[in-house]
Parts: sequence; C-alpha cells; structure tokens
Amino acid sequence: MLDLLLQNGLICDGTGTSPFVGDVSIRDGKIVEIAPHITEEARETVDVSGLVIAPAFIDMHSHSDAWFMEDDRCQAKLYQGVATEVVGQCGSSPFPRSVSQASRIRREAEAGKLSAMGAYQAGTFAKLLRLKGDRKMSTNLVQFIGHNAVRNGVVGPLARPAWDDEIKISRFLLGQAIEQGVWGMSLGLGYVPGLFADKAELASLMEMCYIDDIMVSVHMRNECERVFESLEEMIDLAKLTKVRLHISHLKLGAKEVWGKAEELYNRIRQANAEGARITADLYPYNACSTGLSSRLPDWALDGGGARCAKRLEREPEFRAQVLEYLRPRYPEKEDGDRLYIVGTGGRCPDIDGKTVGQLSEEWNLPVPEAIVETLIRTGCDDDSIITNMDEKDVLWLLGRNDLAIGSDASCRPFDPAASDGKPHPRTFGTFPRFLRLCREHDLCPVETAVRRITQLPASIVGLNDRGVLKPGMVADVTVFNKDTITDTATFDEPFQKPVGVEHVIMNGVFALKNGEQTEERLGDYLLKPYL
Repeated sequence: MLDLLLQNGLICDGTGTSPFVGDVSIRDGKIVEIAPHITEEARETVDVSGLVIAPAFIDMHSHSDAWFMEDDRCQAKLYQGVATEVVGQCGSSPFPRSVSQASRIRREAEAGKLSAMGAYQAGTFAKLLRLKGDRKMSTNLVQFIGHNAVRNGVVGPLARPAWDDEIKISRFLLGQAIEQGVWGMSLGLGYVPGLFADKAELASLMEMCYIDDIMVSVHMRNECERVFESLEEMIDLAKLTKVRLHISHLKLGAKEVWGKAEELYNRIRQANAEGARITADLYPYNACSTGLSSRLPDWALDGGGARCAKRLEREPEFRAQVLEYLRPRYPEKEDGDRLYIVGTGGRCPDIDGKTVGQLSEEWNLPVPEAIVETLIRTGCDDDSIITNMDEKDVLWLLGRNDLAIGSDASCRPFDPAASDGKPHPRTFGTFPRFLRLCREHDLCPVETAVRRITQLPASIVGLNDRGVLKPGMVADVTVFNKDTITDTATFDEPFQKPVGVEHVIMNGVFALKNGEQTEERLGDYLLKPYL
C-alpha cells in the first residue's frame, strides 16, 4: 500500500520538460511512480486538481544557518515551498572557530550573553552537529564552510596577505570540513577579512576544493562600479584552479554599470566556452541587504568594523579620507534615501527604520557625513537595505534560464517581535515572487521556472536524490497554484505570508498542508559523502 497519492496535478518534474496532468505516488519517503493515472491504494489520497506538483524548492543561497536554534518552524522558507537551503554563504559559517574563539563563545553563552542562535558555533563541523543534538528543524540544510570564518581564526581581521603557514592551516581546516560532510566553500570577498585575501591564498584553497570535488560560491569583491573587474578576478581563478565556481546574487549594484546586464551575463558564458565552469544565482529584487559599512573602501576596514568606527570618531585625517571617498558617490539626499537602516541590534533605536537621507535631515548633515555618523553610532554593525540595482537589469537576468534563484535570507518566523527591525522582503517572498514575475512578464514557462528552483540548484551543488520527480528520489514535493502564487511582503511590511503554496511534503510527510504548517519538523543536515 502507498503512503500518499497525489492525484490530478499538473506535473512539472523539475527537468523542464513539458508538464502533464497526472498522479504521483509515495511510499517510505520515496517517490514510487509518476503516471497519468495510478490505481494502487493509498493510506491518504489528495486531489490536487488545478495545482502544480513540483519537486520541493531549493534555496541556492540562504543565511538560515542557526535560525532553527531560535525557532524550529523555519516559517519564512517553508511557506514559500522551500524544503532545502544551501547555507554557510558569503564566507560566513558557524565553524570553524579557533580555541580562543570557542572559549570566548562558551564563556559568553554560560553567562547568558548569547542567544541560542549566537551560541551555535563550534570548532569543527562535526562538533557543530554534536552541539545541535536532537534539536529539530523544518528545512534541510546543505552546509558550506565559510572562508571568512577560516581566515578570522587563522589570520584575523588584518589587511595583509596570509603567510604560507597560515595558508597551510587554512587548508587543513578546509580538508577537515570536507571529510565531515560540507558541500562547498563560500567566499565573502566583499567583507572583512575576506576582502584582504590575495590570489595565492584563494587559489590554494580553491584548488583543494577542485581536488575533493566540492564547489566554491562567491560574494564577489565588488558588485557595484567594479563588478566587471571582480568578475574577471573570479574567472581567472576558476580557470586556474578548474573548480566549479558559483557566483552568488549576481547583480549590477551601481548606477555606473546599470544597463549592462547582458554584457555581464555574456562574459560568464564566454568564460565557460573557454573552459571555466561558472554558474550563478540571483534574487528577484532591485535592493540588496547588507551592512552600511559595505559602502566604504576596503582600506577603511583594516582591523574590522569596530576598529573602523573608532577611527572615524577619533582620527580626523582618516575621517576626511573616508568622506572624500563618499562625497562623489552619495552627493544628494535621494542617494541617502537608497540606504535604509533596518536594525542596529537595539543599540540605536533612534536610527532603526530610517534612511540615511532622513537622518541627514534630522542631524542637519550632508549625506556623506550622515553615513559616517551612522557608522560611528552603530559601531559599523547594522543591517541595511540598499536600493542599488536597476529594475530592467534584474528582469533581464531573471529571464536567463541557466541562472538559479537564491533568497540571500534566513528562515525567520512571521512574528515581527522575533526579529531585529524589518528584514528584506526577500526573506518571505523570493520564490513566489520569482514565479509571479515569470508569469506576468513571460520570462519563461512554468516548467522552466520550476527547473530553476529545483533541478538546477540540485545539479549545481551535487544533490543527486532531490530536485527531480522520478521513482526512487526522496519525496520532497511542493504543490502550488501557478495562476495565483505571489509574494505579499513589502519593504515597509515584510512579515507577510506568500499566497499560492498549498502543500510542502518532505520525506513523504506533510510539512505544510492546505497552506498551513503541520506539527512535523522534518528537516536535517544533508551531509556530502566523503570518498
């Protein structure tokens, strides 16, 4: 007898082939059969007429890493149809931690200074898994090791190349994580300390990833006016090391490069024709979410954000140099209004929820000086939403069928009280929004859109048992209404459930049923086999 039978749905199997109306049967957590009509008896039969049956969605770029320690419902992602998230991105991961780092974290946790999420850090991936224990989660996590996490423990936040011995230690830590089940290494070259890593350090680690057949994802060094220069750096490294390279949240994040989406995309295609193996993802919004310090030049962040904030406050010459850099880039109030301070961790409630343009008026300061004042008051530690992309570029890239989709967001609950400030609406709306934009702008047919959020990310990462509906595959399934699916989250009101996702099935069991989450917590870490 079958455990579950889904009947009369429009089957988009994840491969991009033409959909057809039919049934999907499930037993023991696996897909048994896909056919126009299945007659075998099942313990539960659900008629999904008028709905799409698809593989459960895979978030190619997530920052959910430790959120399940605070709230095991993982609502933001599950209600979008996501069952699997690729975490440890942008160079950041909850491991490895040096002995001194781990000791400090433990002391702070025992003193009650850290939340469960903040305390979820460990010396190695294996120790992190032991720390998790039997804690439940509602989505699967595909873990990467963050290069910035490695460099922080080995080199620190210093603006210098890694020494040879430090590269050897970094390679040891990377190899250890590979043996323990990570699927890739992520680079955060736009953040301290990754922005100080040179070619020799990156090539050495990326070569090791190639040897052990794990991929490398990258938040490029610059996604703004120097995005083409940054892309060339990664193309050179991809060719040199032969690694599978994935560019995270592909964008043109400055007015100077708006309108050049096709040129950027074609350069990646050209590199692949020349022997590189480069893929990319993006999110369907024209605003990014990062810290305000990302607007500073690299040299200003030597020693980390906290040191930068102190220097801005105490060193007039340093402050003058930073202002000289900012003035031509943010001359008008409208430039400041593109910089929205979402939250400051409770440190500066008078700043939370305001744009730098608003703050410049309140403080009677030019926008560049308001940026500096904000960085001083927050200690260069804030969450900001920055409108830095052109909508036409975003839509053009969304129309490229070989680009995957990633939320670049975490699995927060819908309760605003559980979050610091207002997160980017992509947190709650990325995948329904992508499907809506595909429908409204005729970017691609639904079967192609489904492939880009199922089989494509699975193939990029190397997940062989998910992402496609076929017999023998894990029964992770999302059922949605292709005609109504949409996002409702906005920048002003982000804590909104999307519309149109009816069911999410994980391992053959309902995690979301009739649009509401069940009591089941079916997620876990998916470990890459080490050969």
